[in-house]
Amino acid sequence: MANITWPVGLPQSPQKDFTENIGINILRSPMDAGPAKQRLRSRRPTTMALSFIMTTAQTQTLETFVNDTLLGVKRFNFTHPRLGTTVECRLVPQGDGQFFSLQYRAPGYWQTNLQFEILP
Repeated sequence: MANITWPVGLPQSPQKDFTENIGINILRSPMDAGPAKQRLRSRRPTTMALSFIMTTAQTQTLETFVNDTLLGVKRFNFTHPRLGTTVECRLVPQGDGQFFSLQYRAPGYWQTNLQFEILP
């Protein structure tokens, strides 16, 4: 497991949206006749798209966590929203290397969208 943990001062479960993509990496080869053949290539990491509602202070904590603690690449422990177990994750950049986005919701409240990759 990683030595870094998701900060206690940040929301511990998504308040808005949560999407999880589960799968394995397979090779599928078409045949001249009959169904295609499939074989296991490797394990594929599960990804989670999470959306949190945060206060202005929490967004500053998140920014410090991503930029200074993780340096954008380190692994961290996070409690899986569906399973309730601790999993080792890393942030997945969205688009042009952006790790999260902030959207204004109300005075002092922001919605942030992140994508985590659960490491096998």
